[in-house]
Amino acid sequence: MDSASGPEHLDSGQLRKVPGEPRNRTPDGEIYEDPRILRAELDRFFYRNWLCIGRLEELRETGDFLTREIGRESVLVVRDELGSIRGYYNLCRHRGTRVVSESTGRGARSFICPYHAWSYDLGGRLIGAPHMADQKDFRRQEYGLHPVRVADWGGFLWVNLEPSGPGLADSLGPFFQRFNRFPIADLRLGGRQTYEVEANWKIIVENFYECYHCAPVHPRLNRLTPYQSGHNDASFIDGSTRSMFSGGYMEFAQDFQSMTRSGYTTRPFVPGMTAEDKRRVYYYVLFPNTFFSPHPDYLMIHRSWPSSTSHTRIENEFYFTPQAIADPRFDPSDAMSLWDEINRQDWAVCELAQRGMASRAWKGGRYSDREELVRDFDRFVAEEHSRPDFHRISGSSVE
Repeated sequence: MDSASGPEHLDSGQLRKVPGEPRNRTPDGEIYEDPRILRAELDRFFYRNWLCIGRLEELRETGDFLTREIGRESVLVVRDELGSIRGYYNLCRHRGTRVVSESTGRGARSFICPYHAWSYDLGGRLIGAPHMADQKDFRRQEYGLHPVRVADWGGFLWVNLEPSGPGLADSLGPFFQRFNRFPIADLRLGGRQTYEVEANWKIIVENFYECYHCAPVHPRLNRLTPYQSGHNDASFIDGSTRSMFSGGYMEFAQDFQSMTRSGYTTRPFVPGMTAEDKRRVYYYVLFPNTFFSPHPDYLMIHRSWPSSTSHTRIENEFYFTPQAIADPRFDPSDAMSLWDEINRQDWAVCELAQRGMASRAWKGGRYSDREELVRDFDRFVAEEHSRPDFHRISGSSVE
């Protein structure tokens, strides 16, 4: 696999020609294969947009923390002594060493670099620096952890590595308003599945956007929500309007009521569900990497994290009402096992696509009339590639 780390200059003209003609034709293979393009996409898409990284319930008490790998970066998020959520680059200000190796932790009082024992409090301030007291012009207050912007919505944690720019509500407020009728913050994690997929992150997004493949690839899904029941109601590009989310919904066949192996459920519906909502499963992409999918009786989230041109880590989480989880009979396996089957079917064809697009013969194809959102996503990415500053693959400055 090609590493996703390290800056490299890429001529903007190269990038402009890579996506092909996304209004009519699919991109050629280079957009999924060139490590220089991935580095630019990480910098432009993943380091400068709001990313969902976890859940507030993971940081309930002072000193509870989590770390997140985002491309070549590592982020540390912690609840401080005042109860606030803080975010930092996970690197020591002495020699750049990763300070925290654990993915999660409870009750930390400080963070100590394993290399030379520089230490930081929960507010990111440098509180210990052995053998630095006599260094000329060294001011401890100037060497705290680099901050990262953190926000929350619906009980979810979001980070943005760009020091300035639109806030979370400015970027995704119109999407959040669509689902304010649901008490998403009250839902609780009922299960998580993680996958390592040998495919480019864009192939995974494209796959999520269409059910053209559902009849041959997902017979069980297609029985519950037939592929022709899909309706798109939001696009990244709508005339001159651009947004940071896109997607739509599918409708249940017959009297099915849930995406479970049987198609039925005894769990309570998520509060706020209308009669219309109870007949639908919603599927949205929050650019660049969060798939947000409200179901009648649970919320499903996917997050994709690229580590190379041909490798993506996928987290799949399931959230249920407190009432459902409190029931002694609570068992999420009817939903999770179905989606595990569907996910693995998807990852298998995504990996086949990744390998096929590496062929010297592949120069792009044509979109079907069932791939409107795929086309719009590819166009959105192509327009970002064409921006004059896209080829500047140096990391954003931090303060």
